[in-house]
Amino acid sequence: MAQIDYPILVFPTAASAERTKRSGGPGRLLLPTVDAQGRRVVPQFQRLQDALDRKRANLQANSLGITPEQVLVLETLGRVENFFRAVERIDGLEWLGELERDNIVPGDGFEDAEDAEKNLTGRFFLTMSDGRALSELRSLFNRWRRDPKAKFPLGLAPIKEVFKHLRAIRPWSVEDRLAETGLLEDWRDRLAFGQAAVLFEAELWYRHDKKRRQDASDYFRQVIADLDGDTLSECVLGEVAYHGLLGRIAIKHVRDLIDQAQARAEFELFRCEDVMFLRPTGQCGFPIEGGSENLSFADARPPKPSPQGDPVVALLDGLPLTGHSLLSGRLAVDDPDGFEESYQVAERSHGTAMASLICHSDLDAQEEALGKPLYVRPIMQPRRSFDAQFIEAIPEQTLPVDLLHRAVVRMFEGEGEEPPVSPGVRVINLSIGDPARQFVREMSAWARLLDWLSCKYNVLFVVSAGNHNRDISVDVPHQGIRALGKRELSQKVISAVADDTRNRRLLSPAETLNGITVGALHTDFSGPPPTHSIDPINLGAPSVLSAHGLGYRGAIKPDIYMPGGRQLLRQHPASPKGTAILQSIWSTERPGQRVARPGLAGALNATQYTQGTSNAAALCSRQACFLFELLESIRDSSREAVPREFDAVLLKALLVHGSSWDEMLSPYRDALASDRKPADFRKYVARFLGYGRPNFERVRTGAEQRVTVLGFGSLADGEAVEFTLPLPPSLSSVNVARRLVVTLAWFSPIQSQRQAYRVAHLWFGVPGFIARNRCNANHNAAQRGTLQHEIFEGSDAVAYQDGQEIIIKVNCRSDGGEILQPVRFGLVVTLEVPEEQMFPIPVYEEVRDRIAVRVRPSVNTS
Repeated sequence: MAQIDYPILVFPTAASAERTKRSGGPGRLLLPTVDAQGRRVVPQFQRLQDALDRKRANLQANSLGITPEQVLVLETLGRVENFFRAVERIDGLEWLGELERDNIVPGDGFEDAEDAEKNLTGRFFLTMSDGRALSELRSLFNRWRRDPKAKFPLGLAPIKEVFKHLRAIRPWSVEDRLAETGLLEDWRDRLAFGQAAVLFEAELWYRHDKKRRQDASDYFRQVIADLDGDTLSECVLGEVAYHGLLGRIAIKHVRDLIDQAQARAEFELFRCEDVMFLRPTGQCGFPIEGGSENLSFADARPPKPSPQGDPVVALLDGLPLTGHSLLSGRLAVDDPDGFEESYQVAERSHGTAMASLICHSDLDAQEEALGKPLYVRPIMQPRRSFDAQFIEAIPEQTLPVDLLHRAVVRMFEGEGEEPPVSPGVRVINLSIGDPARQFVREMSAWARLLDWLSCKYNVLFVVSAGNHNRDISVDVPHQGIRALGKRELSQKVISAVADDTRNRRLLSPAETLNGITVGALHTDFSGPPPTHSIDPINLGAPSVLSAHGLGYRGAIKPDIYMPGGRQLLRQHPASPKGTAILQSIWSTERPGQRVARPGLAGALNATQYTQGTSNAAALCSRQACFLFELLESIRDSSREAVPREFDAVLLKALLVHGSSWDEMLSPYRDALASDRKPADFRKYVARFLGYGRPNFERVRTGAEQRVTVLGFGSLADGEAVEFTLPLPPSLSSVNVARRLVVTLAWFSPIQSQRQAYRVAHLWFGVPGFIARNRCNANHNAAQRGTLQHEIFEGSDAVAYQDGQEIIIKVNCRSDGGEILQPVRFGLVVTLEVPEEQMFPIPVYEEVRDRIAVRVRPSVNTS
């Protein structure tokens, strides 16, 4: 009997519609009186003036002739709009950015109108100010104090709103520059290991005026030179408001800083006004495994077909072993920096593993090989780290942002007089992350760069969430850990990891808004684990290694979870009384995912086992290539062909579309849901589960009871379009469970110096009556990023006429900046009923036939 084919369908051209109006908004905030504001803020202005006078005196002896300036932080509570436009009208005041703050304790006359104890949200407005600007701002405040209704000069009215909501005005401090950066901890470690110098990355405030940027750079370079140091690299990228320097200073100058706050406050490197943050260098090191006792070898199977065509996926990572039997002929390596010269064969570890996973998946799964070559750009080199570990890492004398930017530009535009080296790439895999930068609130320069590049070059970045190899403190007596059943052990471990969330956040650039962030699942194909180890959680749950979200402004992160290998644990022998401390077991033996690796004595078929989110991201990129082939097949067969310009956003939607919490939720409900209402728990647990685990097989093909339809388009600000999904007549008035899944993806332009970072907000409305109940991720959180994925379920009998449709409206609006050109989007919709029906409902056939009626081929009248 011939196999019945159920290919994915394509929506007819969408119809223009009126954009849905948004509703809701922030609660009402009670504000202090004008007199109270004056009593608190006037002395703060005086302290700012005194500080600027001291800075003027300090700079008089400086040969660079720099005008004294200071960064002002205007801490506001509540909602203030358009302040940045007013800043441009005050001579000597320059807009630098804004930062969002939450969980602010009410006080000083600020409180929620309905709940005086409720924590508040606010913003830090950041401006560079010289003496003239500070005087003007002070004068305006005094005018407002005397008469809150006084008329301000043209364009300055928003400043009155700032004064109403102003909690404090102060300088950007040493503590601001170092807060949650890990710089002092890194220097303490380097000091303990006897290093002669310490490295750091300085992110300077981005100045729009080129001369001011140069002045800032010259002064900061002089500060470094005065500390017996040098500047190794500098990068300016105006598109993402980035100005970074990589510096090195003699370690003797930092000895007193580690534990002495007063010494830090007086240290000129920390006091420099042009510095926003000082951080350890984010070089993303991966240990290079040695030894031969844990190696296995690739099976001697018939050779797999060679890849054909141009690369669709790019891997930016370490240099792979191109001659490995599993990789030979499958990689297009582009090494313009000559990184290969620094590699020995045995050192090509991480890039080999990632290339192996993308090309072949977990070798124990015995899946088909990738049909297209893999573009590889080495961005790491082997070296000894300061703590004597042998690692692959981004070169120490290179700013990661600069290297990544050059690599992507080379792919799509070329370099110098060279043409683009791989312009057909749709997906770029980044299985790396900065261990020194966990995402807290502000988008990192790495993430801003990815978001801008994705829009500029219409390419999807797939990024690993990051690994946290931290001990897990379980509330179990030391002797009782092995007596726990699997379910109870899983509950204890999940609860302990959740309690340690602050230290297990996403690693930059995993907070990317336009990219897909991938977490790791505790699963693989390697067989039973060793009996002496502890298998900590249920198979298929998120790995104990995997970093988790949420993302920017509460967006869903990680987006999805992919298999990352099982991570086993062992109990620390010195666990305190009443507690069991569990530690990760690092081994190249089972369990884990089997990958290619360099062998000893020139062996080219060695394999080993690995775990982590790097693996999960690589497997996601692999699936993207198969989904691209699906789009190609649609182009070959469909009368409504999918233009190539929509490939990246459609791949983004397709990668997430099959995701759900179905097999992941139960252990988290057992561990974390006891004291939360169902709606609150669903909102809370998304930070651990994202959108869930995707089922790609269900996305690539339909079934008798399941149909999937693609849509795409471009929208400008204020526009909307409607897609219509015909309802299958056989489902009318039938009391049967049904599920409607809708996924919308786009790339938003960004505003790097605004809190309204996402320029374009797209969203779809509630699809309608056929399935009303929302499942999985919270609806509001699903609209905070650039990927809205929602699952609707229902089972009540609904009567409707043949010809009735579900209308899915896709809307677009500006989120704060101007949308300069229409925003591309991809839409994927699936309608299904359970397959186990006494009388099967032909969902696919009936939807397909009704779509086909509206998709008529054009008539050639020539």
